[in-house]
Amino acid sequence: MGALLLGLMLAGCGVGWEGETSGEATGEVMFRSMPNPADDLQQAAQVTHSQGRQWTVPENATTVMVYRLTSDCEGYQPEPVQVAEAGALDQTVALILAEQPFPEFTLSGYRVTVDPDTKIVTIDLRVARTSRRVLNSLSLCEQKAMLGSLKETLVNHPDWEIEAVDFTNRGHRLIL
Repeated sequence: MGALLLGLMLAGCGVGWEGETSGEATGEVMFRSMPNPADDLQQAAQVTHSQGRQWTVPENATTVMVYRLTSDCEGYQPEPVQVAEAGALDQTVALILAEQPFPEFTLSGYRVTVDPDTKIVTIDLRVARTSRRVLNSLSLCEQKAMLGSLKETLVNHPDWEIEAVDFTNRGHRLIL
């Protein structure tokens, strides 16, 4: 009776017995892999988001390679994006920051300064006072998605000749 009840429970959970001989289970369990429904939604959102950026091409546009974090959080994938030539660096920073979908994390603003002598860009992030999360509470993957994407994009653009990117929070250097 107990084996029958266990078999019914396992069958209801997507688990079945494999390799039965003369009506007895051999004890090997076969697990069925269910696709993750979030994968399809995430792919659709990325395609829609990417298409949305490509529909509006500004006059005197220039192509910037925006480096986005890969799904395994291990590397960056370049993607061409069109931005206006005037203020391209600022627009690129705005685009990357606007794309960060972190729950309960809100920026109230940011400031970008470029030191032409040292070729260092400083991005001063302003976390909203109403934000439930702070920069230090972001996971490593979230930090890489936002800060790493900014750094990779700015440093790898040949026309800007940027050597380093520093991040501050309301003027205080970020230590993450």
